[in-house]
Amino acid sequence: MPGRDISFGSHRLDPDAAILWRAGERCVLQAQPLRLLSFLIERRGEVVTREDIREQLWSGTAVEYDQGINFAIRQIRIALGPDAHFVQTVPRRGYRFVGDVTHAIPAPARLSRRGWSIAAAILLALASGFGAGIITRDGPAGQFVYDHLVHPGRCPYLRVFLPPHRNS
Repeated sequence: MPGRDISFGSHRLDPDAAILWRAGERCVLQAQPLRLLSFLIERRGEVVTREDIREQLWSGTAVEYDQGINFAIRQIRIALGPDAHFVQTVPRRGYRFVGDVTHAIPAPARLSRRGWSIAAAILLALASGFGAGIITRDGPAGQFVYDHLVHPGRCPYLRVFLPPHRNS
């Protein structure tokens, strides 16, 4: 599903960008294991045979895929950590993804520490460029920044909301 993230447990998978996230942190997962995880999620609840996996991931190639599948499943389980139980081995049959899945349009990316620094620098440049000042007010939801343009007594304020950021 282009442009849609897949969420399960504490994970979010962006299949278009080929990125797996756990609790907001990017997980390291190579291309083949990530493709296999996506395939298992697409067929969640169903037993996916090793032959199905071979056709999906190694179709038209003459490689020893048994070891590749074992490696990919092992890497998926490592990346999923506490959610590894979502990938079940069905003895002599294949694998099954059993987690509850939701599809969502991805939210805009959160600003990193560097992003916050850039945003603050832009606000400061606006304030100094227009000969104005910055007033801030902290609230439970985050920080409001008021930047008055040109003349503080006569000009409207530009109001910017900066949500609280987590220290990484």
